[in-house]
Amino acid sequence: MRLLLLAIPSLLLASCQSMSEGVLAFEARAVVIDDADIDDVENGSAFEEENIDISSYGVHAALKTPVVDLLVGVDDREFGKESSAELVLGVRRRFLEIWKLHPYLEADYRHGFDLDNGVDSETYDGWAAGGGALLHLTDSLFLNFRLMYETTSIQLPSISTDVDGVTGTVGIGFSL
Repeated sequence: MRLLLLAIPSLLLASCQSMSEGVLAFEARAVVIDDADIDDVENGSAFEEENIDISSYGVHAALKTPVVDLLVGVDDREFGKESSAELVLGVRRRFLEIWKLHPYLEADYRHGFDLDNGVDSETYDGWAAGGGALLHLTDSLFLNFRLMYETTSIQLPSISTDVDGVTGTVGIGFSL
């Protein structure tokens, strides 16, 4: 058991990524794939159908370290016809460098503000987990392709429910 505990830090250090693309990255991103459903619908609320169209666009920044990338972003997210501003905090782990491609796994915490539920405006929390790949076009310009499973807890006028589904995003960014 001790040998296993000693091996974990050395595996993390041995798999550190090169820093050739810079330490700080900025990216504009938008949802291009959406497949989301609401668990419970409520008549008279802003969400009366089980299938919800999700769209968003925003600006994100990444502080890249040799082990993980720390992410922060701001999105304008729409659930059907209702929109809200959203703060995103996350962590991304790049794995390999295959030519100009860096596959990764990512986990995000999402907090939204002023989502209209049909009666009043609510804040909400959610999370996302999935993966993607960074494609470096030059030393400082890259494309980001992600596929994430998301769940969001929203408050309807009389019940709390979840919006779950898969989203895909495409981003373009630059590294410093």
